[in-house]
Amino acid sequence: MFANGLVEETGELLQRGLAKNPTALQALGYRQIVEHLRGERPLAETIELVKIRTRQYAKRQLTWFRRQMKLDWMTLEGQTPAAVAQILKTNRNA
Repeated sequence: MFANGLVEETGELLQRGLAKNPTALQALGYRQIVEHLRGERPLAETIELVKIRTRQYAKRQLTWFRRQMKLDWMTLEGQTPAAVAQILKTNRNA
């Protein structure tokens, strides 16, 4: 995200009124980058903090999913889109 210009994007959004939108500032990373742009934290620290907050959010999502429904997790890494479609079709009919 940072290599693809997240800091620059956030700076442009600030110029367009991002700081006036509390909901937008709740998106992962934006609040931390705004704090960096205001001089509250160096970039390296900001990047690390965004990584930490992203992992925490992912963990909360997994916890929510486990509590809400019975799921069978699948690993589809390295599969082609056609293979994934077939796996999902087969599992849906099982």
